[in-house]
Parts: sequence; structure tokens; C-alpha cells
Amino acid sequence: MGWAKTIGKKKVNNHLLSKASKKELRRLVLEKIGNARVFDAFAGSGQMYKAVWSKADYYVGCDLKWYKDKRLAFVADNRRVMRAIDLNDFNIFDLDAYGSPWEQVLILAARRQISQGEMFGLILTDGSNLNLRLGGMPKALQQVTGFTKPTAGGGKMQDEILDRAVLRTAQLLNCDLLHRFEAKGKSGAKVKYIGLIF
Repeated sequence: MGWAKTIGKKKVNNHLLSKASKKELRRLVLEKIGNARVFDAFAGSGQMYKAVWSKADYYVGCDLKWYKDKRLAFVADNRRVMRAIDLNDFNIFDLDAYGSPWEQVLILAARRQISQGEMFGLILTDGSNLNLRLGGMPKALQQVTGFTKPTAGGGKMQDEILDRAVLRTAQLLNCDLLHRFEAKGKSGAKVKYIGLIF
């Protein structure tokens, strides 16, 4: 699995306790990808840009809210943007969703061709544990994993479900998973932060 660290409790853009872990996860991914071109699908106020992504060769953010700063960014629903732009322009995708990033993963897998020998980075924030514990599962996560009927208590299977989703993502992208970095939240939400290198 690689690096792991426990992090914060509260649902905010970047909780103080999780911010250091999120920065480190991104730094590890950035370090592995040469000529880094980042698409930050949930760019927020730009904390991760200031801390890490500003060191990338190229950066484009996306958020529903406009922030008055120097970043190049779309102000729109990232799913619409990801369906409209050329995703081949980017080799790192930061999908730091509050809940589930799997709809964006499916869009990415359908629209991004990874070349032979190309290094590719993906940052995921998965907060589906509560939904899983209550017997639900985001439809996109069902589609990625192949699980069609979630069961109550599925939160206990979060690690297994996410492992399956990560492996299936590699298959959908038609590439090999080289590195996986992970941090997890300490709160009852059990948010998982995952950095992947393909």
C-alpha cells in the first residue's frame, strides 16, 4: 500500500488535520509524474494549488464557485467540463470530491487514452462509507466495481470495495497500477484519500 496516515474529522474543503496528509499525497504523485499537467476537478479555494499543484508544469482547476485568484479555472460542473475538453492534455487528475469521485473516474476512463509508457496520476477522495453502512452505494461506484446490490453493513467492506474499484479503474484505463498511496480519516465518516500512479 505504501504511505498511510490518519487525518481529520470535519467535512470542510480542507480540514486542518487532513491538510498535511492531502498535501503529502499530492506531493508524492507529483514527484512521480514528469511534465506534470494537472486537472483539479474540485479546485476549491486553491489550498492544494498553493501547497503543491503550483509546482506542476501546467494546471487547470474547476469548481462551481469562482475564486478571484491567478489560477486558470473553469467555473462549472466538472462532469460537464470533463465531457467537453480534451482530457489528453492532462496527466494528473485530482478528484477530491466530498462524497464519491467515481462518476468522474468513469468519464475519465471513457475519454482519456493513456499512451504506451506514459505515466499517469490520479488523486481520489472517497467518502462513500456512510452510504455503504446504510446499505447504499453510489451508482458510479457500483458500475466501476460490478457490485449491483449493496447490502446493509457494507461499510465494513469499504477497503475491499475500494481495492476492487482501484483495480477496475486500471483496467478501464487499460494500464498497470504502479503505486498506491493512501491516507484515511479518523472520524466516523471514514473518508479515504488515495493517490495512484499508472
